[in-house]
Amino acid sequence: MSSTTGNTIEHDDYQTPQNAIDALLKLVELREDDDFLEPCRGTESRIFNAVNLPKEQKYWCEIQENRDYLTTDFGKKFDVIITNPPFSLSEEFIRKMRSELAEDGTLIFLQRVNFLGSKKRIPFWNEIGFPEKAPILIPRPKFTKNGTDSCEYCWYIFDSGHRTNKIPNAFSHIQAETPKIQSKIKKPKTTKRKEPKTDVPVTIEPVIGINSQSNTSNGNPFLALDDF
Repeated sequence: MSSTTGNTIEHDDYQTPQNAIDALLKLVELREDDDFLEPCRGTESRIFNAVNLPKEQKYWCEIQENRDYLTTDFGKKFDVIITNPPFSLSEEFIRKMRSELAEDGTLIFLQRVNFLGSKKRIPFWNEIGFPEKAPILIPRPKFTKNGTDSCEYCWYIFDSGHRTNKIPNAFSHIQAETPKIQSKIKKPKTTKRKEPKTDVPVTIEPVIGINSQSNTSNGNPFLALDDF
């Protein structure tokens, strides 16, 4: 779902950043008996694994594992649905998710903020209604190795079940923690230990054969034999 480059990954397999998932789930109050659905689990199952519910209450689809959500009939309603839908099939996914949501259910999906716009989506939004809440992700999510995405994203929330009371109505912000990069530890500089200076005794030897007169006349400090 990245808009950073013009290239697309097959099946729109853009893994949801873990910090964006964690920031959301801190504000979602799940109930012990909730049945949860992840319609496009992804190859790394990040949202699915992060939802803290028993395994038998968690359902999923993933087209790369031969389970296409759009053709799968679970024969039941779900209390909580959270996903990052493929951008090219977002409208189809959202319609089906709305139809499979329990009366007091909570539907949350990640999408670009500008998904609210576009003339061609006016009938779509008139049909399903606008979400009660749309917390914008800060910072922008990072779907590729090329840095954060080029546009804003938010979690769109339909919450008849009141599981997101910690999130304000309408637009707001969710601040996701940026993973800290461990800084390189600089080794302390070491200096070679200087040995203490020691005074070397100087011995003055008398110079034999030079008299005191010649010694004093030119300022030579050598002592002559005659001086002793």
